[in-house]
Amino acid sequence: MTHQSNLEKPKYTIAVIIARFLSAAALIFLGLSWPRLLAGKSAWVERVYSEGIYPLIRRVISALTRLVPFSIAEFLLYAIVISIALVLVTRLIQLFLTQNGFARLMRSVASILLAGGIVLNLFYLTWGFNYFREPLAQRMELSVTSRSVDELEAFVRKTADEARALREMLHEDENGVFAPQESTGSLFLALSDAYGSLHEEIPVIPPDPTRAKQIFWSEGLSWQGISGIYIGLTAEPNVNVDQPPLLLFQAAAHEMAHQTGIASENEAELVGFLACLRSSDPNIRYSGLAYALVVAGNALFDADSARYLAVTDTYGDAIWRDFSAYSVYWKSFSGEIRENADRRNDAYLKHNSQPSGIKSYGEAVDLLLAYAAKYGT
Repeated sequence: MTHQSNLEKPKYTIAVIIARFLSAAALIFLGLSWPRLLAGKSAWVERVYSEGIYPLIRRVISALTRLVPFSIAEFLLYAIVISIALVLVTRLIQLFLTQNGFARLMRSVASILLAGGIVLNLFYLTWGFNYFREPLAQRMELSVTSRSVDELEAFVRKTADEARALREMLHEDENGVFAPQESTGSLFLALSDAYGSLHEEIPVIPPDPTRAKQIFWSEGLSWQGISGIYIGLTAEPNVNVDQPPLLLFQAAAHEMAHQTGIASENEAELVGFLACLRSSDPNIRYSGLAYALVVAGNALFDADSARYLAVTDTYGDAIWRDFSAYSVYWKSFSGEIRENADRRNDAYLKHNSQPSGIKSYGEAVDLLLAYAAKYGT
């Protein structure tokens, strides 16, 4: 009996390995197919998932993860990467030292792929389906259409006037650059209140995102050109706090918008901007206005560089110091790592029904102008 069992064990091992590989392939195929399966079903996604299932999912998860002050997702990622590396190194060593090393290696690879397939589908189930919901402009009844250069210039001028007036009352460092005295954590907490105020004015935007969390190794995100990232599996808005404070609070508001179920980047940019303007804290309001100056100013430059240069004369020296420091910071991280990260992010966004890819961040100006046309700035 013992001899027979030993003969059958390799067959069982092969069967298990094959089953795991097939299961992993099926799950990965399903996970990659969701954008195609949900294409044209935005009304169903909106009604059943985004307004029904998703709010319950994210509140249950965030009720637990919000109890921890640091980003659970960040340290889970470190643990997963280290664990996979250790398992694979161990299996490679066993490949040369043990008789069934190859079977163990294949079984581990199959298990890793199977876990990856599970996580991929959980990503969509816990948040990613929001990519396929109805457009925010439709829910807010905004008219997104081609706007004149005059309208764009007027928006930039008014935003510049508000930002310049606000900037005069804010604290700056020894180099004359915007530097809030309040702690980053307290300002992130104030953003939660701002979302409550925003919900009162625009009910389609939920009022209760949890406070953004600071990434421990934020510089790692800077090397990839990332100012923040939302992880639906842990319902955590995560923010790169190594970046200058100029657009830091806009970035936090953006990631919090993702938690409310707004997946598209241009929509999250708009909602983050609107939340910043509803804040009682002038540092947060200035961050939102500075963001609008950047994206609308870039659009004006592309449309009419002469008008752009004329408008920027009204910015004032303090705003230009802030912009310069911000630009210097991000340029210090330019290089192949960031370019590769941009390509990955571009492919990810295009796969999830955002055809403009990373350019969709800049397309928020269309929503800004549509909002200003309806509600005023």
